[in-house]
Amino acid sequence: MIRYVAIVFLFLSGIGGYTIDKFGQDLCINEYIAIATITYFNQLNGVSANDPSMLVMCGGVSIIFSIILTFIKNKYVYVATAFLLLVLELILLNMMETVPYNEIIYDSITYCANYSVLIWFIFQLAFLVFSSFYLLKRE
Repeated sequence: MIRYVAIVFLFLSGIGGYTIDKFGQDLCINEYIAIATITYFNQLNGVSANDPSMLVMCGGVSIIFSIILTFIKNKYVYVATAFLLLVLELILLNMMETVPYNEIIYDSITYCANYSVLIWFIFQLAFLVFSSFYLLKRE
């Protein structure tokens, strides 16, 4: 049962990640161009404007892996698949070129009130917590 709760949280985080750019809430960075200003990614040109698509891709990867994890019954295969998911998400997040991903996530939640990023982040943490409970549970 705990495994399915973890997978549901992963699926919901994927939906939250996939909708980061969809509801008109753009990602932002505090003090990127000038001091005491907030810069939105839709104001940037070039490769920097594509950074939000990495979070959208993380959402898509989460949705795909939640479907895959639903069919896995073995704990060792579950751990390997979840580890592969986390590595893929970290690779995607490190492909952001403007500023580090943790700054984009923090600034988008606190300064821009982008609740899709908050949902993605909280549900990713819930997936990790419930997956840990599943792995530590004895059968």
